[in-house]
Amino acid sequence: MPHSPTVTLRRLQIADIPLVLSMESDPEVMRHSTGVKPADEARRQELLAWLDEPVTDIGHWAVEADGIAVGWVSLTPLGTTGRLQLAYRLCQPAWGRGIATRAGAQLCDYVWQRLDVPKLVAVVWPGNEASMRVLEKLGFAFVGRECHYGRETNVYVLCRPGLASG
Repeated sequence: MPHSPTVTLRRLQIADIPLVLSMESDPEVMRHSTGVKPADEARRQELLAWLDEPVTDIGHWAVEADGIAVGWVSLTPLGTTGRLQLAYRLCQPAWGRGIATRAGAQLCDYVWQRLDVPKLVAVVWPGNEASMRVLEKLGFAFVGRECHYGRETNVYVLCRPGLASG
């Protein structure tokens, strides 16, 4: 039986920038996302500036598997919809090991304990079956298609435990 890594979350740090740049410049990682970004100095400076912003209750966390950063998970506003979005990205060696599901579950627990929101949303590019399975394992339900990030996406919703769905 393959090793099931211990998954932990922590806030992103400057030391995580090479991993983020590597993932953003990997066409396979970015195939179901916002598109490949060059791992250049301009993008590095954007990430450094972004890490300098004050930490709030939402944002981005590094996902660690057995103490090694393998991606990120985030809570961010979904455009101007007023909804809070769960998102994640992992490097290829971390795929298929349950890491995204465990990281997502930890962030959902954080939301229900710390934030007063009735539900979370997640958007997935049509065809990203692996991400859809992660969301379904977390309890998200498909609610329809909407345009986000300049394209048609599948929208999933997870209601706060104890609230009626909808």
